[in-house]
Amino acid sequence: MANQQPNILFIVTDHTAYFGHDREGEFEYKLPRFEKFASQGVRFSRAYSISPVCTPARSSMMTGQYSHTHGLTINTEYGGGTDFRQGQQLYSHYLSQAGYRNGYIGKWHCGHHRLPVDYGIEGWSMPDYGKVYQSDKYKEYCDRNGFGSPLARIDYNRQHPEWRGQTLNLDKPSPFNYFMRGCGVLEGPPEAHEEQFVAKLVIEKLREFANSGQPWSMVASFWGPHHPYFPSEPYASMVAPESIPEYPTYRNNLESKPLRYLLHRDMTFENPDVWPDWSIWQTVLARAYGQGYQTDAAVGEILDAVEDLGLMEDTIVIWCSDHGDTVASHGGVWDKAATFSEEVGRIPMAVRWPSQFPAGRVSDRLVSNMDVTATMLEAAGLEVPTSMHSRSMLPLCIDPKNTAWPEYLICEHHGHTMDKIVQRIIIQGKYKYVAALYEGDELYDLEADPFETKNLIDSADHKIVKAQLRERIIEHIEKTDDVQGAKIAYALKQGR
Repeated sequence: MANQQPNILFIVTDHTAYFGHDREGEFEYKLPRFEKFASQGVRFSRAYSISPVCTPARSSMMTGQYSHTHGLTINTEYGGGTDFRQGQQLYSHYLSQAGYRNGYIGKWHCGHHRLPVDYGIEGWSMPDYGKVYQSDKYKEYCDRNGFGSPLARIDYNRQHPEWRGQTLNLDKPSPFNYFMRGCGVLEGPPEAHEEQFVAKLVIEKLREFANSGQPWSMVASFWGPHHPYFPSEPYASMVAPESIPEYPTYRNNLESKPLRYLLHRDMTFENPDVWPDWSIWQTVLARAYGQGYQTDAAVGEILDAVEDLGLMEDTIVIWCSDHGDTVASHGGVWDKAATFSEEVGRIPMAVRWPSQFPAGRVSDRLVSNMDVTATMLEAAGLEVPTSMHSRSMLPLCIDPKNTAWPEYLICEHHGHTMDKIVQRIIIQGKYKYVAALYEGDELYDLEADPFETKNLIDSADHKIVKAQLRERIIEHIEKTDDVQGAKIAYALKQGR
């Protein structure tokens, strides 16, 4: 690879509506800057979140370890662990030993008491999920630019239907999830949006790094396009609600699904009788897509700055999301829960390094966002520690069809908030098997049934496939010292 250490830019978006939303011949939803970026490097067409909830996914990207190892298994606000264990090493520990100056700006959600700065990383972030619009840093930014308070005009809110049509001030003290599961429009210029705010901070730090004479790493971590979907204009109006066709599983009755899907639809902060009308979901999706476009544009500002600073050739850039978004799918749901559908599991992922590999490549090998950690370390010329489960994607960037790459991927799920359902998931070829503790298992043929409407777990025609996938899950649990998964392995061995 490179003879000298490259700069490393890792862009991570949050809760990205990706799988199923761009449907060829029916509806187009492509993010222009991501599409351009992916065309300049290697696109990974089968990338997954290693654990499709914010805290465990982000923590796995920081450590290169499964959540059962680093210990942050669900979001920090809901008892999934408040911080990394004492002595836990992050990617920055290894890069700093190699002479890197490390930066992190934006959403953290990997701890309550300890932030990136406590790990020797420069920049700005907030504890837990973080309420950007209520932060002193954001208020200083608005005061400096004359933006005023962030005001959102509410279209809908699942938790507070009485807010419809009101304009609310987002910088007033409130619980972190106060505005969640809602949509509307952020008034004022787009530069006042949280995404552009993060981009401006990143660019400011990159300019400082560029003059330091050291190799650097930067994590640009966005809060969007996570709900509440409050895009600014012109992004809020880029998609006409009436143009959005019904999502393929919107009316699914979930009869073949395990109980956790019904709990997600019917009991997690919502009531399915509130919004039976697809026209309401069209507005929600239009705002969600607008939020996606605005986040995409903010990332584009950072990429433009890298090029303007003359750093494009010798900077490896990795762009992915922490997880997907289930919005409007599987009976009409919000957010995410203790389910591992393709909507929440699949993520956009691409890597660009112009001086090291050509543009326009696509790899269909199974990768996860946990693999970012090892990729950064190998790019810096470092050995990947044996304590990491992460695998460097650089061999796939050189040879997208690399036959030495594992033919399967195993992910984890421990639940979202109070719905703590431990699951181990294997994707191999066209099949996906979800093994759940004390709950129903799932088996899908993703080629024949990409939207997972037919659970094959009891299919006599798939007994051999099911047995093979179960055996691999058992092997993985034992190999990775997965204490939390041990009960799943035991149940699988008993042939449940």
